[in-house]
Amino acid sequence: MSYRIAFVFDDTLDVLDGVQQHIVTLGKELARRGHDVHYLVGQTEHSPVPNTRVMSRNVMVSANGNRMRIPLPASRRLIARTLAEGDFDILHVQAPYSPFMAGRVLEAASPDTGVVATYHIAVSDPLSAVGGMALGAINAHTHRRIDEVIAVSDVAARYAAITAHTRARVIANPVDVRMMRDRAAAADNGTLDSDTMAPHIVFLGRFVKRKGADILLDAIEYGEQHRLFPSGTHVTMAGKGPLLDACRHRAAGFDTPITFTGFIEESAKPALLRSADVAVFPATGGESFGIVLLEAIASGATVTLAGDNPGYHSTLLGDTDALFPVHGRDAARILAERIARAINDTAWAKQVHAREALLLDRYDVRTIADQVEQVYMQAIAKRRKA
Repeated sequence: MSYRIAFVFDDTLDVLDGVQQHIVTLGKELARRGHDVHYLVGQTEHSPVPNTRVMSRNVMVSANGNRMRIPLPASRRLIARTLAEGDFDILHVQAPYSPFMAGRVLEAASPDTGVVATYHIAVSDPLSAVGGMALGAINAHTHRRIDEVIAVSDVAARYAAITAHTRARVIANPVDVRMMRDRAAAADNGTLDSDTMAPHIVFLGRFVKRKGADILLDAIEYGEQHRLFPSGTHVTMAGKGPLLDACRHRAAGFDTPITFTGFIEESAKPALLRSADVAVFPATGGESFGIVLLEAIASGATVTLAGDNPGYHSTLLGDTDALFPVHGRDAARILAERIARAINDTAWAKQVHAREALLLDRYDVRTIADQVEQVYMQAIAKRRKA
C-alpha cells in the first residue's frame, strides 16, 4: 500500500544538517518504494528534493549550541489550502516544533490524516531543558493531535519524555549505506591532495565549541610532543563555523600538516571520509545521535573514533575502543594515544573497523524505512478507528 506523506519541518532544506539529512534520506527511500512524498518546510530556496512547499519565512536564533532558523507565523490560509490539495494520509512532523508553523499544520490537519512526530534533539544543558519544557507546554494542545511518537535515540526519547511528557518508540536516524559506499568507491581520493601512503586523520563538522575541534588539536599537540605519530601523518579538518579562524591560527604553529578545507559538499564527503586512517569526531555533548559516525564507517574510514557523549555512545552501542573521553585533564592524552594505536596497531584497527561495519545494517535507510512504514500503518489505523 502506498501513502501520500508530508514531512513537516520548521527549518530550511537549503542546508543538510542532521534533521534535514534524516527527512531527505528517508523521503527518497519512501519515494523509491512508491509513496508520494512531499515536504512542508520553512523558508527554502534550493530544495534538494521535489514536492517542496515553503510554508513560512524564517529568522536565525542560537539554540542547543548551534545557530538555527525558526519560522515566523505561517499563513493559516496557505496551510489549509496546502493540506486540502495534498489530501495526505500521513503528516510526519519533526520535533520539537514551533507553534508558528508545524503547530499550525497540526491544528489544521484533517481528522482522517495520521500524524507522526519524530524527536531529534538531546538536552545539552539545564537551560535547554527549561526551554524545551516551556515549548512543550505551549504545544501541549497540538501535541495531543499526534498519533505516534518516534525518537532517533534513547537520548532523544528522554528529551520527548521531559519536555512533552510522551513516550517515544526509538527508530534511529537513517543512513544510505549503499550510496555512501558507491560514492566513496568511485571517488578519486587524489583530489584531496593527500599522500595516500601516509597516515591521514580527518575531522568533519562545524567549528563550534561542542563539536570539539579544539580537543582534536589538543591531541595533535600532545602527539607531537610525545612523538606518537609516524612521519608523514597529516590532518584534514573540514567544515566552517565561528571558531575556524582560531583553529587555523593555532594549527599554524604545529609541525603536523593540517589542512582546513572549509565547507564540504555532501557529494564530496564520502571521498574525504574514505581517505581517513582515523576519522575523529570529538563532540562534547548536545548530540542525540551520530549520523556522521555512520557516514564515516559506510564510506570506508579505517577507524572511526567518537567523543563519549550520550548520543555518540548510543550510536556506537558503547564500544569502548571507539569512544574516548572529552572532558578532564587526560582527554588529549587518551585521544592522542587512541589515534596512534589506530595508525600503528593494524590488528587492533581491523578489529575495531569490523565491529563498526556490523552496525551499518542496523542504521541503513532500508531497515529504518521498514520500521517507519509500520508506524505509519499504526497511525492511520488509529485515525480510521476514531
